[in-house]
Amino acid sequence: MTELPGRLGRLAARDIMTSKLVILRDDEPISTAAATLKEHGITGAPVIDQHNSPIGMLSLSDIIQTVLPEDVETPRPAPEVLCGDAAHTWELFEHVADNIETAGDEVVSQRMSRLLVTVADNTPLVEVARVMCDGHWHRVAVVDESGNLCGIVSTMDVLAAMINAADEGA
Repeated sequence: MTELPGRLGRLAARDIMTSKLVILRDDEPISTAAATLKEHGITGAPVIDQHNSPIGMLSLSDIIQTVLPEDVETPRPAPEVLCGDAAHTWELFEHVADNIETAGDEVVSQRMSRLLVTVADNTPLVEVARVMCDGHWHRVAVVDESGNLCGIVSTMDVLAAMINAADEGA
């Protein structure tokens, strides 16, 4: 197992995760889920079932796939999305917003990823990053020792941990 030096080497998933979770229900309409993500300024969230068990993840890309017309061979060109400005992330959302309202009866469970990738809350930062890189995941769910969902780590959380450590000279 690879180890990171200094403070980065001592960080675990629980140290960098977002614990104030935005949770989506599997039976809620896509339009409601999209509004929730936009309201919180996030691009994905874990999905729970009627028993409050985590069963998947829904991301903005899942929503966009939902609303693209099936008979279009080449998708409409999306607006330029620039790094470093959250407003640009939502330009892509706004590009398809009109179609979300006409997404019909589609619900979250129809478009979410059913593979819920999890890491334990004590998983070292480097291993969290490895899981994310190996699977090309932009977010992973964090579970406690009982297997309960307790947080989420996004790529931004990993990057922020690196920048904070660099700024502290660790």
